[in-house]
Amino acid sequence: MGRKIAWVLSLALLVFTGVVGIYNGVTEWDPSRTPVQKTVTAGVFLYGVIGLAAAYGLFRRRPWCVATAIAWAVAVTYVPGVAVMAFGGEDAIMSSAIAASAGSALIALGVVWTAYAMTRGDAQVVSADR
Repeated sequence: MGRKIAWVLSLALLVFTGVVGIYNGVTEWDPSRTPVQKTVTAGVFLYGVIGLAAAYGLFRRRPWCVATAIAWAVAVTYVPGVAVMAFGGEDAIMSSAIAASAGSALIALGVVWTAYAMTRGDAQVVSADR
């Protein structure tokens, strides 16, 4: 039962970040931003696209979704910390950036673990009892 809850929560998170990431990546692109700010917007778009791909793979329980979830985790960990520094100006505090990225990394780790747990051979047998 615990794996199924983690599976549903991970799917919801991947789909949500996928849709919001693509939307924000497209609508917030501004050529007048600094190069670092542009990497944040590109990262948002990237975790949007990768998040939807990972959600599809996780839903279908495909083994490749683990690697896709890891790529999503890297993007979703990079963006918040850099965004604090890029958009915070002189008021930005390095510890805030570290905390933002660390929090995202912990959540992303849960999604990666779920992808791994749900695509192992023995998980297929457990999930067949749905």
